[in-house]
Amino acid sequence: MAIAIPSPSPSPSAPMEFIFLGTGTSSSVPHVDCLTRPRDDPNPCRTCLSTLTPEGKKNIRRNTSGVVRTKAKDGSDVTIVIDAGKTFQAAAVEWFPQYGLRKIDALLITHPHADAMNGLDDLRGWTLGGSIQSYIDVYVSDHTFKEVQRSFPYLVSKEYASGGGDVPEFVWHIIEDKVPFEINDTGIFVTGFSVHHGRIFSPVPSPAFMFTPEGTGTTTTPSEPLEQALDLLSVNGSAQKKNDDIIHPYLCFGFKIQDEIVYLSDVSHIPEDAWAIIHNKKGREGRPLPLCILDCLHLSPHTSHFGLHESITAARQISATRTYLTGFSHKLSHDEYVKITEVVGGATVDESSLTDMEKQGLELIETGGEAFWVRPAHDGLRVILDEGVPRDDTYT
Repeated sequence: MAIAIPSPSPSPSAPMEFIFLGTGTSSSVPHVDCLTRPRDDPNPCRTCLSTLTPEGKKNIRRNTSGVVRTKAKDGSDVTIVIDAGKTFQAAAVEWFPQYGLRKIDALLITHPHADAMNGLDDLRGWTLGGSIQSYIDVYVSDHTFKEVQRSFPYLVSKEYASGGGDVPEFVWHIIEDKVPFEINDTGIFVTGFSVHHGRIFSPVPSPAFMFTPEGTGTTTTPSEPLEQALDLLSVNGSAQKKNDDIIHPYLCFGFKIQDEIVYLSDVSHIPEDAWAIIHNKKGREGRPLPLCILDCLHLSPHTSHFGLHESITAARQISATRTYLTGFSHKLSHDEYVKITEVVGGATVDESSLTDMEKQGLELIETGGEAFWVRPAHDGLRVILDEGVPRDDTYT
């Protein structure tokens, strides 16, 4: 296993692109329950139903994921993928050919939830038989690596493979919180920093169904009662009672890439120590952060995601030149988010033309502050950064 070596001084940034492979939450959009409701249902889901028409294409939202494409210090192209969740294969089939993407130079995983890592097996399409490349470098926290090892042991050690033994080839890099690392020898630097993504509901370790080929591995009985396990939880060798008053946050990586992009796809709270990284202007000569990608599940806050108010408040504090919201559920359509965020940017609207959801959204945002640029992302949106100036083909 390779260990990432940090460097204190990132090289100057080349022109960059960010392509949204997915902008939806774990369940993605549309929902099958919405598409199969009786036609006389009094409350149809207009967002999901719109995906059946060309006009609703921007409401098709696969698991949150993105691609950064830039240049290495030797001038060669570098492609960095962030997260490979349950819908990664479908997203890659659609967007990789459209944007001329092929080789993956690095895969960054934010956290070990299904919508961030369950597409890892699909990467065999890149490495099987060297079809595109011989292996993919994957950058993860130690916790994420252990969860991959537990969930998909054959992705870490081929000796656990079965059937025909056709598995993807990875080189695993363990990265540390707030420690910059270089993508191979490209001169491209990334810093992962921990944010809260909800909470841990049980301090009991996950069952480790990890057998060695000789059968000497240990297992945890899956049927052990949770309450009993909590009451007898052992810490540092001594049993102690659970403490219901202690809430342990579930940590997820945000990423800062080349001091040009901050990526926060799964966040319910930004800890104080993360702000120092977000606001660090080293290498930008004092200019604002060009691009921020920020979580926004729906209007109301959620245990593990920002709601609209939290997203707008954080975006105002981050103060990037452009902020794109991502990670949406199906409760609001793309056009409704556009209308709300246009008001954040200083636009005026005719209240009589607003939908109920737009009215609710506008009630949640603080319109008294200084206007700034924020818009909803959509699958397939490409943002180009040239000398720190972002632009795209959807918003003028």
